[in-house]
Amino acid sequence: MQRAYLRTIVLLFSIIPSIAFSQNSIESLEQLMISAESEEQISLMIELGTALIDTDQDKALELGLKAAFLSKRIGNQLQEGNAILLMGKASLAAHQPENAIRYFNRALNHFEKNSQRLYQAHALVGIADVYCNELNYSLATSYLTDALTIARTIDTSLSIDIHKRLGDIGIRMNNYSKAYAEFSSVLKILDEKNILSVSQQQLEAYAHGQMGFIYRNMGSFNQSLTAYRKATNVYLKLGDRRMEIVDKQNIGYSFYLMQEYDSSLVYYNQALAFYRLQNDSVSLIAVLLSVGDVFFEKGQYRQAVANYNNSYEIAIRLNMVEDQVTSLVNISRCFNAFGDFPSSQDYLSKALEIARREGLTNSAADVYMYLSQLNELDGKYSKALEFHKLWAELRDSIYSEQSGQKMARMQILYEITQKERENEILRQYNEIGELQLIKTSYQRMVFIVLALFLFALLVLFGFFYQSKKKEFEKQKETEQRIIEMNKALERRMISEIKKQEKQQLLLAQKSKLESLGTLTAGIAHEINQPLGGISMGLDNILLRLSDKTLSDHYLKEKINLMFDNVDRVKKIIEHTRKFSRSHKPASFESVDLNDIINSALLMVSAQFKSHSITLNLNLSETIEPVVADKFKLEQVVLNLLSNAIYAVDEKATTVPNPVEYDKIVEVNTSEDKEFTSTILS
Repeated sequence: MQRAYLRTIVLLFSIIPSIAFSQNSIESLEQLMISAESEEQISLMIELGTALIDTDQDKALELGLKAAFLSKRIGNQLQEGNAILLMGKASLAAHQPENAIRYFNRALNHFEKNSQRLYQAHALVGIADVYCNELNYSLATSYLTDALTIARTIDTSLSIDIHKRLGDIGIRMNNYSKAYAEFSSVLKILDEKNILSVSQQQLEAYAHGQMGFIYRNMGSFNQSLTAYRKATNVYLKLGDRRMEIVDKQNIGYSFYLMQEYDSSLVYYNQALAFYRLQNDSVSLIAVLLSVGDVFFEKGQYRQAVANYNNSYEIAIRLNMVEDQVTSLVNISRCFNAFGDFPSSQDYLSKALEIARREGLTNSAADVYMYLSQLNELDGKYSKALEFHKLWAELRDSIYSEQSGQKMARMQILYEITQKERENEILRQYNEIGELQLIKTSYQRMVFIVLALFLFALLVLFGFFYQSKKKEFEKQKETEQRIIEMNKALERRMISEIKKQEKQQLLLAQKSKLESLGTLTAGIAHEINQPLGGISMGLDNILLRLSDKTLSDHYLKEKINLMFDNVDRVKKIIEHTRKFSRSHKPASFESVDLNDIINSALLMVSAQFKSHSITLNLNLSETIEPVVADKFKLEQVVLNLLSNAIYAVDEKATTVPNPVEYDKIVEVNTSEDKEFTSTILS
C-alpha cells in the first residue's frame, strides 16, 4: 500500500503545469495562418503546432513539416530550426522516441551550424526528455547539464526550467542530495527577482513542494512540513485551490509518517471535503486509501475497511482496475489484522483474479507476496512457499521483460544517434570537399587576377618612373637655382644687417655727442663753479698772507675746500668722459635710479637756471635697484630733461598727475601751459 501511495505522490509531482490553448484560440490561429504570408505564416504554423502537441500530435507534426519546408525555401534558418524542434516535440508526445531523437539531433546540428546557442539549449533539453522518458537518467542528465551551460548566461527562465528537470530526475533516481541542490538553485534564482510572474510563482510553489518531498524521504519531517506549507501559501496567494489541497495531502502524509495520526486526518479530511465538492472521484480514491491507512495504523480497522470499501466502489464505477486491486489488498490486510484469515485470503484471491485478467503484472506480484505472508501466518507453509515462488518468478519475469525492453529501446536510440552522427560527419565531409573545390578555383582565379594586376602595375610603374625622373631632374635644377638665390640673398641680408648695426651705433654716438654739445654750457658752468671756489680761496689766502693774518687752521680749511672743488671737477670730467664713450654691447647691472637722475641733473642743472626754470627734485629714498644699462638709462633721463626744457620754452600742454605702480620704476613726463614735470616713480 505504501509503495502504491508513493507512486501516486511521485506521479503528482512529476506533472509539469502547462497552459493549454482553448479551442477558440486554436481556431483563431488557424484563421490567421490561412490569411498570413511568408515568415508570418511560418511563425503561426509553429505556434499552432506547439498548441496542438498535447491534443493532436499528427497535426502538429504535419505543421512542423510544412513550416520546415517553407522556411528552408525562403532561407530563414531560425524558423527552419524551430520547425524541426516542433517535429521532435510532437514525436515525443506521440511516444515515438526514435523519431523524436532523430528530429532533436537534426535541430541541434542545425542550430550549432548557425551559431544559435539559445536554441541549441532547447534542442538539448528535447533530447534529454527523450532519454528521461526511456528511463535513461544518466544520458538525460548529461544533455541537461550541457544545456544548462549554454542557458546560464543567456536565458534565466530556461536555466530555471533545466534546474527543475534535473531536480525531478534526481528524485526519480532517489538521489535526493542532487535533487535538493537543483531545487535550491531554482528557489535561489527566483528569490533574486523582485517581481515574479504567475508562472514563476507556480514554479516557486512546485519547487517548495519538491523540497518537501525530498526532506520527507530523507527523514527530515519537520523541514518537510515547512516546505509543504510554503508551497500551500504560494498556491493560496495564486488562488489555486486544487494544488493547495494536493500539498495539504502531502502534509497529511508527512504527519502519517511521523505517527501523528490525528494531525494527518485533519489534512486528509480537508482534501476529502474539497474533492467531494468538486465531484473529483479520481482524486477521492487516493485520499480514501490514505485515510484508510491512518485508521489501520491507529488500530481502528472497521473505519479503515469502510474507507477502503468506498475507494473500491468508486474504482469499480470508474473502471480503475489498479485502484480496485489496491483497495482489495488493503481490505485483506484489515481482516488479517482481525485474525480472519479466510476472509483476508478471499479478498486477496479476488484481487489476484482482477490483476491476472487485466494483465497487471506488478499488482499480481504484490498479491502473491501478501498471499505468501498470509499463509505463513496461518501455518500453511507449503502454500506460502508456493506463492513466494510465484512472486519471485513473476518479479524476475517483470524485471527481465523491463530490462529487455529498455535495452532494446536504448539500442534503437543508440543506433539512431550514431547514424545521425555519421550522417552529420558525411555531410560535413561533403561540405569540406565542396569548400575545398571552391577554394581551389577561387585561388586560381585570384592568382590570375593578381598576375594581371601586377603586370599592369609594372607597366604603370615604368610610365610613372620615366615621367617622375624628368620631373625630378627639373625639380632638382630648380632647387639648385633657389639655393644659389637664397645664398646670395643671405649674403646681402648679412651685409645689410651689419650696415644697419654700424649706422645704429653711429647714430647712437651722434645722439650722445649732440647731447653733450647741447649740455656743454651746463658742464662748463658746473666746472666754473668749483674753479671759482678755488680762485676765491687762493685770493683769500694771498690777502691773509699780505695782512700777515694767515693761520695754519685757516690755511688748512681753505686748502681742503680747494681739494673738494678739484674732486668735483674731476668727477664731472670723468662722468662726461664715460658718458661720451661708445658702449657697443649692452651692459646690464644693478643700478640706483636716484644716482642716474642726479648724474643727469649734474649736466643740465645749469641750463635749467639759464632758462629760468625752477627744478623741484623729489626722489624716493626707498626705491629699489633695477637691472639696466647704466649709461643708456642715463641718456634716456638726460633726453627727457632736455625735452622738458624745450617744452617749457614752447609752453606745451600735457596731462598732469602721473600714475604710481608698486615695485615698478617708471619715468613720466607731464606738461601744462607753464610747467613741465619729469617724474621717476
